[in-house]
Amino acid sequence: MYKEQLTNEALKKQFKNNFELANYAIGVSRYFIKAGHEIDIETLLRDITRNPGQFSVEALEAMEKADAEASETQQS
Repeated sequence: MYKEQLTNEALKKQFKNNFELANYAIGVSRYFIKAGHEIDIETLLRDITRNPGQFSVEALEAMEKADAEASETQQS
C-alpha cells in the first residue's frame, strides 16, 4: 500500500535545491508529453523519489532527437 507523502523530504535528499528538482521534473514531463504519454505530478514525483537516476534528461533528449531524425528520414 502506498503511503501518501505530505512533505518533500525524500526529494530534498536527491537534489541540491528545489530549482534543480523543478527543472528535472519539467524536462522529464516534457519528454513524456511529447511522446504521447499521460503523466500526473504525483506519479512523476513518486517515481523520481523511488529512483531519481531512472530518468536522465540528457538521455531522453537524445532519444527524442533520434526519433525526430528517424521520422525526417522516413518522410524523405
